[in-house]
Amino acid sequence: MRKPLAVCVAIVLPLAMASGALAATTALSRANPAASATPDLTTNTSVCGPVPKGFMRCFAVMRTPSDHLMTPDVAGPPSTALTPADLESAYKLPSATAGGGQTVTIVDAGDDPTAESDLAVFRSHYGLPPCTTANGCFTKVNQEGQASPLPPVDCSSSGCWPVEESLDLDTVSSVCPNCNIRLIEADSDSTADLSAAEARALVMGAKFISNSFGSPEYSGEGWPYLAGVAVTASAGDDGYGVNFPSADPDMTAVGGTTLTKDGSVKRGWDETVWSTSTTEGTGSGCSAYEPQPSFQQGIPQLDAVCQNRATTDVSADANPVSGLGIYDTTGESGWLQVGGTSLASPIIAATYALAGTPQAGTDPNAYPYHDPNQSADLNDVTQGSNGNCGNVLCTAGPGWDGPTGLGTPDGVKAFQSGPQGQISGQVTDKATGQPVAGATVAAQPGNYVTRTDSSGDYELSLEAGSYTSLTVSDFGYTTATDSNVTVTASAATTKNFALTAPPSGVLSGTVTDGSGQGWPLHAEITVSGDPNGPVWTSPYTGKYSVSLPQGSYTLEVSTDYPGYVDQTVQVKVGASTTQSIALAADLTTCTAPGYGPDGLTGNFAGWTGGTPQDGWAVRSHGRAGWRFDDPGNRPPPPSGSIPDLAGTSDTVFDQFTGDGFAVADAGYYAPRPLRTALTSPPVSLAGQTAPDIDFDSAYYPDGGRDTAQVQLSTDGGRRWVTVWRQSAANALGPVAIPVPQAAGKTRVEARWVFTGGGLGYWAVGGVLVGTATCAPQAGGLIAGTVTASGSTGTGSTVNGAQVSDAASPEPYPWPEGISLASADPALAGGYYWLFAPAGSQRLSVTAAGYAAATATVIVTKGAVTQKNWALPAAAGG
Repeated sequence: MRKPLAVCVAIVLPLAMASGALAATTALSRANPAASATPDLTTNTSVCGPVPKGFMRCFAVMRTPSDHLMTPDVAGPPSTALTPADLESAYKLPSATAGGGQTVTIVDAGDDPTAESDLAVFRSHYGLPPCTTANGCFTKVNQEGQASPLPPVDCSSSGCWPVEESLDLDTVSSVCPNCNIRLIEADSDSTADLSAAEARALVMGAKFISNSFGSPEYSGEGWPYLAGVAVTASAGDDGYGVNFPSADPDMTAVGGTTLTKDGSVKRGWDETVWSTSTTEGTGSGCSAYEPQPSFQQGIPQLDAVCQNRATTDVSADANPVSGLGIYDTTGESGWLQVGGTSLASPIIAATYALAGTPQAGTDPNAYPYHDPNQSADLNDVTQGSNGNCGNVLCTAGPGWDGPTGLGTPDGVKAFQSGPQGQISGQVTDKATGQPVAGATVAAQPGNYVTRTDSSGDYELSLEAGSYTSLTVSDFGYTTATDSNVTVTASAATTKNFALTAPPSGVLSGTVTDGSGQGWPLHAEITVSGDPNGPVWTSPYTGKYSVSLPQGSYTLEVSTDYPGYVDQTVQVKVGASTTQSIALAADLTTCTAPGYGPDGLTGNFAGWTGGTPQDGWAVRSHGRAGWRFDDPGNRPPPPSGSIPDLAGTSDTVFDQFTGDGFAVADAGYYAPRPLRTALTSPPVSLAGQTAPDIDFDSAYYPDGGRDTAQVQLSTDGGRRWVTVWRQSAANALGPVAIPVPQAAGKTRVEARWVFTGGGLGYWAVGGVLVGTATCAPQAGGLIAGTVTASGSTGTGSTVNGAQVSDAASPEPYPWPEGISLASADPALAGGYYWLFAPAGSQRLSVTAAGYAAATATVIVTKGAVTQKNWALPAAAGG
């Protein structure tokens, strides 16, 4: 029943059997413990480190304690962090009233698997409206614009992009809580992948894009762009110097400031250049490669020092000391205070969204330069420096300067384009007249999108002109469309809609294994557009049923058992529709329960003393023989290696069989001689054409006094032939012995024979007689729940219980055999599963604070057997 636990260490073993300690190395990852109190914030730590040419780093900087190790706060944001209300106040933004229908696109590297749930915590904490996939506000796609597959998480010692993604999402939410948010995740932090994600944003019709990353500029650089799209890019966090893509003339290069509350001034806030040291602060400078855009020409102080593109254009808060409180649980584990020009870029991108859709064919980064009322629409930052260049490129002053550009937002007028108008109205249910909340309202062309509030009301701000369609859609209703809508500048057009609900139908079926086992699967089925959340199958029957409006749907199907491939299914639902689904096991990784190599396997885990199990046999001359408890304390046999260490006789092994191995140890029994054979049970290799005998070996002979042999029988043990022999030389690592004579035979056995007269030994593990091809194993699944019994705890679930083979109670590889909470609401907790051979199996269950229990379960091949447990409290508990 048992499968081996993976062990990954590095051990240097001498090629000779010399005595000496084993040297082990362990790689440690940084810990992020949660804290119950606000941390002492005294220093700054960059989230992403330097990168080589061809890659880009994120520009987020965390405020950290003096040890530079972030200790997130689980209770709430640090008291020193700014809030959404602070940003709205400091920059006089119409955050509460504007932005409806606009979408801000964020481009970052790698996946943030908790992006949506973390965003929900942030928005809930500050009383902002929900922004979710279900209500259409939040969208996450890969660089191909698809919801899956998503790239791997990019969080390592060189950088942790999930923190950056949380910062970007929370910042946009703070500045424009009514905006939709689209997160595009590049496959990696390479310039090629990030620019491909940017191009995808443009293809998807983005009007506002934030790029909180960059790298030192270089010759030949380029970045996707379309006129009429507001694209912001962080200027960098390393002080004076030019970064790309902020240096691109089509970008709005965003510098950084330190924002401080000051009740003594009319604005209520002060701003200076963000510069903590010569190597930490906002970037700025004169590009060595990019031409000067027309909107920067004619600025006297700039013309005097730079004839090329200069950064920055505008700025916003970036100092981690005045950073935003954000929430992240993938890169860190709670509330953080984060700044960097990664904070400034999404502030400006969201400000553009509040200002309205850019005019087609225009360059939004030119809007602040052409604003006739710059002094009223921008806060001119005149204090501070980010370097020692000796001029306006690194020192703030009146008007344009490098570190802060033209200044920071004072409202949104400096970021507006052409005349704007509004469409507003109410959406109701035609049959009942009741308002429809959460309905999606979209205007085309332009892809302006918003949703109705709890009263069914909506409001779209969009550029004046004609629109070919205004559509209203909601789950459970037929989409309604109004064509040829005209929007008048500075006026409101009213459009009301009454939606019709189509007849409902029932979709049902089963989800099963589709790779040979055929058993029911506990699966999650997400129905496209259904706001009620996913549907779950029964873990014991695989059946599901859901009522839906009749129509066409996309089903995303996955199981919580490891090693299966998710599946997408298209279905048309009528009055009664059956859709059964078979999920395939991934036969490449071969990690699905009930799948393994085709043949006999053995790792001897949990065996004790010299007693073999599962049909294996040990024959010896005398009482000494093969043992399974490692009496001589020998290291496990290696299962993988890297080349020999140069200039030495040592080999470095980086993977081991683990604690499950057999050993014939002459040294342990010395001076008695040892002759012993370990024999496998018979196995059928019918249908196999090229079988092997594979095993992991640690054979250390004592000179010429020991021998190790592998012998084969193809007739059930009547005749044996030696297929591998070793005497004076060591045999370390994996051994593969082709045995073509066993192909197609139905009673194949193998045995490992050791003869020793000195101090040598032979350790064997990871045995396979057959073919490594992934194939179904003969057995079934056991699944059920673990609950508490007794007057005080009857019916309450028990998480963390260990269900195991009663004869070998060591744990299975996690999460097999462990009772856990489930996302399935029908399984509140205490749910477990495991794979077992067909037939009668004796199981035990243990849990801290409860009395252990045992039971016999009859396992049916290719089926799920339900076994629930009720544990009484431990004596004295």
